[in-house]
Amino acid sequence: MQPYHFSMEKILDWREDLEEVAKKEVKDCENLLIMEKQKLESLLKESRKLKSDNLFKSNIDSVKRHSLYKDMLDENIIQQKLVIKNVEMQLNIAQEKLLKANKNKRIMEKLEEKERYGHKEAEKKEEQKQLDEISTLQFGRNFTFNQKVK
Repeated sequence: MQPYHFSMEKILDWREDLEEVAKKEVKDCENLLIMEKQKLESLLKESRKLKSDNLFKSNIDSVKRHSLYKDMLDENIIQQKLVIKNVEMQLNIAQEKLLKANKNKRIMEKLEEKERYGHKEAEKKEEQKQLDEISTLQFGRNFTFNQKVK
């Protein structure tokens, strides 16, 4: 009997490739999220530092610059939070794709397992059939030989 070969091997390979791409996408999104959170933390740290700086400056111009910088920093913090929210949504989408790709791959693996089991059972039946045939032929030969001897 022929050696086992999964009939949908290319589809399984394709689904494994899709899963790998989805894993990479999730990893990239996770790395991007970490990086964006670090940027936010840096902005927040700068904001805290700015607030702790001496606000009682003698010069009105420096107070205005300080206030403008603080407003710009607050705006950047808001923008960074929006960026993080967007990256989190991208991460959720990537995780859903990974889940779907994993599910599709597992379906093909189960199908391969069933097909492999069916092939193995067919091999066993064929082997048993051949053994039965050999037994029948040997019995027939022995029976004929015993008949001639008597």
